[in-house]
Amino acid sequence: MFKSNKWLLVLSVIVFIDLLGLSVYYESIVYLYAASALPVAIVIFLPDLGRHQYIRLKPKAGVRFLKQTIGGDPVLTIAFKPGFIRWNHSRKLYFHLNSMGNSESSGAPEAKAAGGSASTEAALAVLPFDLSLHPRKQGWIGIDLPQLAERTRSLSYTTDEVSRLLIRMADLEAAAMKVMVTPGAVTANEGKQLQA
Repeated sequence: MFKSNKWLLVLSVIVFIDLLGLSVYYESIVYLYAASALPVAIVIFLPDLGRHQYIRLKPKAGVRFLKQTIGGDPVLTIAFKPGFIRWNHSRKLYFHLNSMGNSESSGAPEAKAAGGSASTEAALAVLPFDLSLHPRKQGWIGIDLPQLAERTRSLSYTTDEVSRLLIRMADLEAAAMKVMVTPGAVTANEGKQLQA
């Protein structure tokens, strides 16, 4: 939620309380009607906490973006503390494409990076159909958490033990190309094809 929305939420609640107070003080039904219409504005400015979770690079959060090579394929690893992701409350886990620019390059052995016997951390692979774009925020890539949680049912560890998500760079590039394509350019190309 943006800071301006926080202030608008606080302001609308204060105005609501003021209008209720004025309606009682002046015994006016007009103020009461105005106060009864204000909860619509309050609902608009309420934060939507339950549906999505966003990963931002903050040292306190303990989230790291690592670029690794596993089996010859470049992979982006999102490392975090177990329990960081709200698996039961969030539908999507979003991260910004600019976060990849701040990532570290790691020369870790492939067995450890792939979650082999040398590693005690649980890792989940994010497949191409798990990735999606944010419908309104440009540059944010979403990971479908219910699909990942469904895949862990057949594994020997639970979602609470997962501390890394592995995403192939080729899949991220395909998602980034969707960001680059603007709707105006697509419709213009389709229009030229129809004319020819």
